[in-house]
Amino acid sequence: MKKKLLIIIGLLVIGLLSWMGYSSVQKLDQKNKSEAIVQNLNSLTNNLGLKVLNHNQPTIFMYFNSDCHFCQWEMKEIGKNIDKFQTYQLLLASFEPKRDALDFLQQYNLSQYYVEVNPDLLTSTIIGGVPQTFIYQNGTLQKHFKGEVKIEAILEVLE
Repeated sequence: MKKKLLIIIGLLVIGLLSWMGYSSVQKLDQKNKSEAIVQNLNSLTNNLGLKVLNHNQPTIFMYFNSDCHFCQWEMKEIGKNIDKFQTYQLLLASFEPKRDALDFLQQYNLSQYYVEVNPDLLTSTIIGGVPQTFIYQNGTLQKHFKGEVKIEAILEVLE
C-alpha cells in the first residue's frame, strides 16, 4: 500500500514539475515574441492593427490605464508640456474600454492622441504592467521605459 502511495505521489510531483516547466517555457516564448515585435514600429503597429501612421516621424507610444496613479501623473505632465511634443507622433493606447480611456485623456487634453486597439492584442503584445513608453526614431525602438518616466527623459531620447 505504501509503495503504491509513493508511486502516485511521485507521478504527481513529476506531472506538476512538467507542467511548471512547460508553463515557464511558454511565458518565456511569449516574452521573446513580444520583445521582437516592439523593436520595430511597423511590426508593433501591424500587430496591433494600427494603419494610419507615419513610420518615419519620431514616435512615442504609451501604454496606460486610467486607474494607474503613475499613468495619471505622466498624462498630467504631458498635457502641461504638450507643446514640446508637437514634432513627434504621440500614440496613447489602453486595454480599458474606449469611453473610459477617452474620458481620462480628456482631463489632460490628450484625447486626440488616443489610438483604439483590441485589448487582447495589446495585452498579448506588450507584456507587463502600465505605464510603458516606447520611443521610436526612423521606425526603430530607441528606448523602452517601464513604469513612470519624466518628460525630460523622453525628450532627451528624441533630441
